[in-house]
Amino acid sequence: MTSSDGSDLATRRRDAQRLVKHLQFLAENYVDQALVKEALLRGLSQSEVAKLLGMSKKTVNTHARVPFMRYASAIDPRADDRVRCDREFFAYVWGSDEAMHAAVARCKQYDRERLLVESD
Repeated sequence: MTSSDGSDLATRRRDAQRLVKHLQFLAENYVDQALVKEALLRGLSQSEVAKLLGMSKKTVNTHARVPFMRYASAIDPRADDRVRCDREFFAYVWGSDEAMHAAVARCKQYDRERLLVESD
């Protein structure tokens, strides 16, 4: 639907910006956390992981200490639409749904083994 005052254009821009912020959040939190935990499970030190992934050692340490769990969606009329994009984004990052599920399983394995967190 289009409007003569251009409000539909402003809405589209706002929706695009929210989606980009959401994907950035996923990349900086869940993808980075999964990569850090995978590297640590492979036996790399935090310093090696920091260098490999271009992160500070503090960021690596933070990702290593935070249990993997889903986030609460922002209060926004299209938040559910954004969350529906998550699976496609993660599958794109890891290359397939199976690899995405394996990455999540490895995060949960790390949490159980190193953080002593029960996972669902």
